[in-house]
Amino acid sequence: YYTERNGYRFANYHRLDIGTTIINRKRKRFESSWNFSVYNVYGRENVYAITFAESEENPEKNEATRIALFRWIPSVTWNFKF
Repeated sequence: YYTERNGYRFANYHRLDIGTTIINRKRKRFESSWNFSVYNVYGRENVYAITFAESEENPEKNEATRIALFRWIPSVTWNFKF
């Protein structure tokens, strides 16, 4: 079964990113802050790309494979000014 030309749509793409920033007390020479965040909190495997390859079972057919990059990514950042 084939869709109309250019008629295929990926599944809905959505994610939840959260983060918080903690600002440290100002000091004489510099000020700083910490940022903690998580990309894609609930770990949804969003489709980044689809590749097509010849089927191993039946060489006359092609198979589509969905590619997802990341489930979730934690991040820690230290910012400072002097």
